[in-house]
Amino acid sequence: MKIKKVAVLDIASDAITLVMQDKYTDSYTFRAVQEYDGFYNGEFFEPQELFRVIDSLIAECEKSTFTKINKILVGVPGEFSAVITSKVESDFGVSRKVLEMDVDALYDKGKPMSDGHVCISASPIYFELDDGTCTITPVGATTKKLRCLMSYMVAESSFTSLFDKIAEELGVEFTYASSVQAEVMFVVPEHLRDEGVILADVGYTTTSVAYAIGDGIAHSLSFSLGAGHIAADISEVKEIPYDHALALVDRLNLNIAASANDEYCVSVGQEIAYYKVSEINEIASARIENIAEMIGKAIRSSYYDINLNTKVLLTGSGISHIPGAKEIVARLTSRQVEILAPDIMQFDKPKYAQAAGLLMVQQRQLTQKRANNFINRLKEIISRRK
Repeated sequence: MKIKKVAVLDIASDAITLVMQDKYTDSYTFRAVQEYDGFYNGEFFEPQELFRVIDSLIAECEKSTFTKINKILVGVPGEFSAVITSKVESDFGVSRKVLEMDVDALYDKGKPMSDGHVCISASPIYFELDDGTCTITPVGATTKKLRCLMSYMVAESSFTSLFDKIAEELGVEFTYASSVQAEVMFVVPEHLRDEGVILADVGYTTTSVAYAIGDGIAHSLSFSLGAGHIAADISEVKEIPYDHALALVDRLNLNIAASANDEYCVSVGQEIAYYKVSEINEIASARIENIAEMIGKAIRSSYYDINLNTKVLLTGSGISHIPGAKEIVARLTSRQVEILAPDIMQFDKPKYAQAAGLLMVQQRQLTQKRANNFINRLKEIISRRK
């Protein structure tokens, strides 16, 4: 009988990644990526292709590792998820010390109910005691009432229904976690979350923006813009093949003070082509400015008053690798911008931020084996603060 294993499935807008990690070490026994048609505006272009790619990745993994995958943690992209904040409260009747079970009870109290969404996780933004003290670690404190601003991540039912059908056909169990929340909780440094921070993950055809504070996401918004739009603009304006334009996106350097004769050289298959740096950079800069403006609008759409001193962490596969892109985002959002990369071996680049966060979520589940009532509460985040 094959040994049963677990894995992580990262659903990006241009590719799907399957990673199997070892329970007892930081090593990864399998990792593979397959490109696919992806999704746009919250819909997969080809659901059948999605099934084929996932089936192929699982088969390849099982054949390579001589194991049987029985459970996969699926990352729900920002375009298929949302954040709902809720104030919840417990009245103990008398003033006493807060127990861990008191904290547990609050997670369930504000659980959002909706036919169109499935609640997949909950995490606290802050707890409040009788004296007005706000804390992220209330256990042991004395109070009569314990209040909490809770952040609930919900996935669209259309997404989970589709993947549940795929899981049934493939004979595996899928569990779900928000990719954005995984990045925020396990890739963003804890001290930055405590101060309040904005995550901007720009991918191939999608961008997710989240305002995180404490251990929760207070505001989140996604829109369909990314590196693919930069390539599409270059292809259309210069009337060149799209694959050439996409290769140019990987070569972009917006910090170059280009002369009239400076050229980018791209190699696609057997073809080698040259394009003027100044012309390509002008087209790319315009689209990146558009993305930056949308990031700014997403931040301003928050119900929370996000201080201008709150910095933006730029990550993802879309523009974080492009010299000069960070400066454009900083200029158009009027904020300090830093590039965020995971501190995990083999996944230490911005484009792996989602996968790295999901791997850390699953690693905590494997090693801590905490109770799971109606959702994965990410309680390990609180416990590690103690």
